[in-house]
Amino acid sequence: MSIRSRLVLLVLAVLLPALGAIAWVVFRGWQNGHAAIDHHARDSTQARALAIERELNRYSGIAHTLAASPLLDRAPPLAERDRLAFDDTARRAIAGLPVSVQLTSGATVWTDTRLPRGMPVSRAPPAAEPPPLHPDASPASSAARLVAGPGKDADRSLSLLEPVLRGDAGRGARATALGLSLRIPLARLQKVLDEYPVPPGWGGWLLDAHGQVLLHRAARNGAEPGLGARGVQNPEGTDALPLLALLRESLAGEQRDGRFALQTAEGDTMRVYYRRAPEGWVYLTTVPRAQLAPGYADQAFALLLGAVLLLVAGVVAAMLVARGELRRQVDEAVQRARQAERWAARRERVEALGRLTGRVAHEFNNLLGVISNSAHLIQRHANTPALAMPLAATLRAVDAASGLMQHLLRFGGRQSTRPCKLVLAHWLPELRDMLGVVLGKRVALEIEVRDQGLCVHVDPDELELALINLALNAREVLPEGGRVAVTAEAAAPALTADLPSGRYVAIAVRDDGPGMAPEQVRRAFEPFFTTKDDDTTAGFGLSQVHGLCSQAHGKALLVSQPGEGTTVTLVLPAVEPERSSAVGPRASAAPLAASVLVAEDNDTLGDVTVALIETMGARVERVTHAGQALERLERGPPIDVVLSDVAMPGPMDGVGLAHAVRARWPGVHVVLISANGSSLVGAESFLVLRKPCAPAVLLEALRPALDGPGPRAGTPRAPGMGAVAGGRSRSTHCEDTPWTTNP
Repeated sequence: MSIRSRLVLLVLAVLLPALGAIAWVVFRGWQNGHAAIDHHARDSTQARALAIERELNRYSGIAHTLAASPLLDRAPPLAERDRLAFDDTARRAIAGLPVSVQLTSGATVWTDTRLPRGMPVSRAPPAAEPPPLHPDASPASSAARLVAGPGKDADRSLSLLEPVLRGDAGRGARATALGLSLRIPLARLQKVLDEYPVPPGWGGWLLDAHGQVLLHRAARNGAEPGLGARGVQNPEGTDALPLLALLRESLAGEQRDGRFALQTAEGDTMRVYYRRAPEGWVYLTTVPRAQLAPGYADQAFALLLGAVLLLVAGVVAAMLVARGELRRQVDEAVQRARQAERWAARRERVEALGRLTGRVAHEFNNLLGVISNSAHLIQRHANTPALAMPLAATLRAVDAASGLMQHLLRFGGRQSTRPCKLVLAHWLPELRDMLGVVLGKRVALEIEVRDQGLCVHVDPDELELALINLALNAREVLPEGGRVAVTAEAAAPALTADLPSGRYVAIAVRDDGPGMAPEQVRRAFEPFFTTKDDDTTAGFGLSQVHGLCSQAHGKALLVSQPGEGTTVTLVLPAVEPERSSAVGPRASAAPLAASVLVAEDNDTLGDVTVALIETMGARVERVTHAGQALERLERGPPIDVVLSDVAMPGPMDGVGLAHAVRARWPGVHVVLISANGSSLVGAESFLVLRKPCAPAVLLEALRPALDGPGPRAGTPRAPGMGAVAGGRSRSTHCEDTPWTTNP
């Protein structure tokens, strides 16, 4: 696939989801608009129905009060005196209202307030009533009913019918004696509806319980189609009502409101929203189907057309992109990918090397332990002056080899680490040998700590790795030799202006190399960035330095100019050093009068260790694995101290043995010793020594067994026990060394 085709696919991959998003937005907008109109129609129908209901309830109360008048108790017939008195009462009740009252029985009209007072009784033909829309709205109901009144156009009115019931209510013998109707002008209800305007094109219909059209509110724009033969009858009431069956079906249940679709005689479709009152009358709102789908179609078409044009323009622009620029970008991406692959391969090699280092370190430190313990044994038993010098050289070589092995373990990531307090005046000079090996003989190394009280709380292995990375970078830019200076001092205020208030330490690494360009300085701390062209590194040295400082709540700075060298400064928070950070072995040289059980699977190292501890005055026995140790403790006689290697054959290692001894024999003091720090999970509450271990350190670790009620297995160490971690003085500068664990 060509680069241009890839770019076109990239444009499509970007724009096609955008088109989909636009289509989704249009669809959701149409849905929301449709739902909004639907809710508006429902709310409008309910609001108008409630307004009519409030108005009718006002008149219904008057009709109900008049129907309960005592003047009608002896009707029918109605005495002339009672008839005139009731006529006066009715006129007073409706005074100031645009309504009239009519009292009838059959074809007899007893009172009609539209006529002058005192008019004689008249007769009128009874009106036939169609069946009701809802079964509950029957003519025999005792509630007031709303029906169409006589008249046309402006004179039309609505009649609120209230039956006059008389008889024995307790025996259920009440019967309709008279009929009272309250005539309400159509214009009055029309005025009520005008207070609730609706959008153009919407119509309103008020039907009584029998489906008669009481009021028709036409669309304001006059565009409402006629409902014709398939719709509700016209205001004159001359057409049949094919809609009645649909209305009866819709209103047959208990639901007071709802909606249904309707097709007009002209073939148009509209949606009808209804609200049914408890008295049986119904208010309808008709909404043309076209208004339920608002003008989103045009908007959608415009948006989709614009999106398509944008897609075409993007494809054309992609085809016109310069091939050289495109190839350059692709080449850069490929180079970064290859660099990441190289780093991944390098990381895998480092991990494999770390695993190999851990396995080799165990055996190598066992050999160093044999050499160290043998040299100490010879030193104790031989008084020949000629052996003093080679024995001392041997012990120094063992100490140096042990230190180099610890560096390899830390660099390979095979040793447990954690932050601790580092006194830089002691810690930095100890790195001289390691940094000297990294820099080579052509580069001069200077280490200076300008304040003896400087102390930081960081992971010593991470800080050591950061300085090694900086030394590697300096060696790369000084192939012909040069000078590297490592200084530690209190940080100047200018370096800590953007950090939280407090004291800080500045550790600076300076070289007199060729320096860096401003663009390189700006990107120096980025992962994968490197100034080398031979692809020999992955560009993670300075990023590790930056990560260390950030994790310690400090920062890393790089200052460089072409031809003026480079300075990398690690700004770290300062802490107070321990007042007694190093305590040497006890001055007392009293013999170790205790019984010691040594668990060591290496026969040579085990035999030499047993011989060395016996020279301290202890009674020593040796086993090769944890099972033998437990059998010996069960068999007796009692043991005071158990010294166990961490890595041992069998189902239980040294840590498991330590926990088993503590659980079953809490009075036995347990000390662990390990050739590497990779298997110390669960040993947090035990004292752990490092192979090879100096006799004085070993004696200091085993002596608590003779201290009576002093520290026993599982109890915290005294402050001085921080020194019991190995044979090197470096351990004394850390508040809690990685290999010496506290409970």
